[in-house]
Amino acid sequence: MNRKDFFRKGLAKAFSVMEEGVNEISETWKTAVEEDKKAEPKKAAPKKTQIKVPKPKTVKSKFKGFRNLQFPPGADAKGKRFFSKCTACSDCIYACPYSVLFPVPDDKTGKHFPHMDVNLNACMLCKDYPCISACETGALLPYKENQSPKFGKAKGFFQHCINSRTGEKTCETCAITCPIPNVVQFKGNKPSFSNDCVGCGLCVSSCPTFPKAIQVQ
Repeated sequence: MNRKDFFRKGLAKAFSVMEEGVNEISETWKTAVEEDKKAEPKKAAPKKTQIKVPKPKTVKSKFKGFRNLQFPPGADAKGKRFFSKCTACSDCIYACPYSVLFPVPDDKTGKHFPHMDVNLNACMLCKDYPCISACETGALLPYKENQSPKFGKAKGFFQHCINSRTGEKTCETCAITCPIPNVVQFKGNKPSFSNDCVGCGLCVSSCPTFPKAIQVQ
């Protein structure tokens, strides 16, 4: 045997041994991996978390724009005659020089009857009452001598009053603007309102505080 054949046979045998070793290692590795997989506990699939989105609440709210409506001057207290006679012509509204009256829709009749809110715009207690003179149906009747309208009564909210903050009788605006004598009376620095109050709202409109320290009810 020459030297070339000798080396060829030697290398072939060496490669054969190496191949057998590699195959053996590979088989051992595969077996170990499979055994590890069998030994591992199966992980449960992650649960899908559902996010609950709250449904928007539907709130049914009634219109509360007119909370303290009064009838025009010359109307009866409960409005029975007023509604039976008024034709919703709006003549009294146009006749008011201070734009105190405004139309308010009535769901039953579909008409717009005149009203006012003295907490928003005070009645000036006109001597001739042009709103009454403009009414031709008798829905608004003239007052008798020495008779005054009655729209409500002023109520004080002293926590909003300037005097409650200063501790003194700093402000007397309500007493100065009241058209009826002795209606506004002070006990110390706190104003009060007598039963002679007609609820014209002049004290409310002149009150310099916000929120207002006076309201007609």
